[in-house]
Amino acid sequence: MKWKAIAPMSASPTSAENLAALYRLAQIYHAANLHVQAEGLCRRILASDPGHALAVKTLVLILIEKGDDAQVESILIDHLKRHPDSGASQQGLGQLRARQGDHDAAVKHFECAAESLPFHAPLFNDLGVSLHRLGRFEEALVALDRAVELDPAFALAHDNRGIALFDSTRFDEAMHAHLLGLIGCEPSEVQVRASILQNLAKAAQKANRLPLAEQVIRAEVESNFSSAAAEQLAVVLDDLSRSEEAKAIRNESARRTRVRWIGRSQRPKATILLIGAVGGNHIPTGYLIDSDTFSTLSVTLPSRDQTNAPFSAAETQALKRVDIIFNVLGDADCDEGQLAAADALCKTLGKPLLNPPNAILKTGRGRAAELFGDIDGMITPAARRASTKYLSEHSVTEPLLVRPPGDHGGDRLTLLRSDSEKESYLAANPERQLVLTPFYDFQSPDGYWRKYRLIFIDREVFPYHLAIGSEWLVHYWRAEMARADWKRKEEECFLADWRSVFGKYAANAVEEAARRMDLDYCGMDCALTRDGRVLLFESNACMLIHLCEPPAAFPYKHRYVPLIREAFTRLVLARARSHSAQAEGVADEDNQRAFTG
Repeated sequence: MKWKAIAPMSASPTSAENLAALYRLAQIYHAANLHVQAEGLCRRILASDPGHALAVKTLVLILIEKGDDAQVESILIDHLKRHPDSGASQQGLGQLRARQGDHDAAVKHFECAAESLPFHAPLFNDLGVSLHRLGRFEEALVALDRAVELDPAFALAHDNRGIALFDSTRFDEAMHAHLLGLIGCEPSEVQVRASILQNLAKAAQKANRLPLAEQVIRAEVESNFSSAAAEQLAVVLDDLSRSEEAKAIRNESARRTRVRWIGRSQRPKATILLIGAVGGNHIPTGYLIDSDTFSTLSVTLPSRDQTNAPFSAAETQALKRVDIIFNVLGDADCDEGQLAAADALCKTLGKPLLNPPNAILKTGRGRAAELFGDIDGMITPAARRASTKYLSEHSVTEPLLVRPPGDHGGDRLTLLRSDSEKESYLAANPERQLVLTPFYDFQSPDGYWRKYRLIFIDREVFPYHLAIGSEWLVHYWRAEMARADWKRKEEECFLADWRSVFGKYAANAVEEAARRMDLDYCGMDCALTRDGRVLLFESNACMLIHLCEPPAAFPYKHRYVPLIREAFTRLVLARARSHSAQAEGVADEDNQRAFTG
């Protein structure tokens, strides 16, 4: 059967019937991802009937996908002038304000929309999310309760309700909400389901009900396998101190996924192979690698105690076609031979290599003092690996940071100030290896705590973010930067000229640390002491970067953070081209020798 193109209506629409036909055609085009055609039809409809609500809605969706917020705002405001009671346009403006980070304005638009859309569940979900972002948890729960009352199968609203309950320390209720979200989520929504499972496990840990989370996540893995769900099951097993079972789950996931494409480009400038391994802590590459420039393959090697079956002929051929390898095993504290396995594969493939596995070994927390301890202008606390038995036998006489190896998010980082706090910690964390680090007070003179993140691309320093919090455990997501203009202004100054913020003494120390790390991608988290020195928190290759903040609230981040990805892109292309040129030069020499011989 040959499909025929749908001929657009040539006559100018003048009747309701013609407008309805045009809109049906616009819907078909939109569903087929023919957005240019759909946009053109919506604009034709609105030229005849500026108040056509459905055409406004579809056009707004198309413009949102294009990232054209200015036109979205103009269209919605114009529609509200004509139809002040349009709940859909009020909701659209609320969604726009929420994306821009202005949740106060978003709430006002959602509340206006609710007057004309009192039975629209997605609206109350939007309202609940914005109220939650403002820290108005009880009001958020009222809105989210309304959303799930109107639509009991609304998976996203149940999940958001669970997040709000978690932040209200109602952990058992949060678990129940996430379970309802999982029930309502379609099996095909693999990534959404994995996110719900992660939230469920987080609530279960706080509620001391990890066995229930294990049961639910295991059922998901067995009936609707995904690598993300398998990893979440392994995380829960790790938290239950069943590390061998966790490793077995990860090995099975590695065998099932094998070589996989995780990013494609129509005409890539280079193809990157990401090499990871079971048990390793991997470098987050989601934002770092530009999917418009590179095509990407990913391989996760089984743990060293497994029989590493050879790749199939097709898989081996795919690996040999890559232009460059990026070792994404970034944490020496998690290594149990994975780095050696990755190194062996890299040598077999013989391609240019970023972050050589053997170079990662020096970056463990326990070796930081050895690597950086003599840098003038830097304080490097001496971290050490220890068992819970060791901790139980030694008194806490000075503030001490305790965390499991490989922890980077701060969720399992604890500050112990006394033996009583130590005993409580050990009761909740039995039989676990730990990293112990002396705690240095880094509170600023104004009473806040500041944590700076800098990224090193090919030994060059790039500022990434500044988090300013009211407690010592400061992370960007905890600092509520979007709610304080003065915090954002200070962060902008840091991103614009980090050396001036640090001063020459501390800036020189950071640049020396970047040289000593000697990696293609890594970074450091640190603070500035009152006497102008750098206090190192950690420096390794597992530094997360992303750009999720709304441009309207964080315009400076959208100017400076992309510089990191651009530098990484230049590095990849330069290394790949250099290797290609060398290979061509060797081939030319071989051909010349054959010709003259």
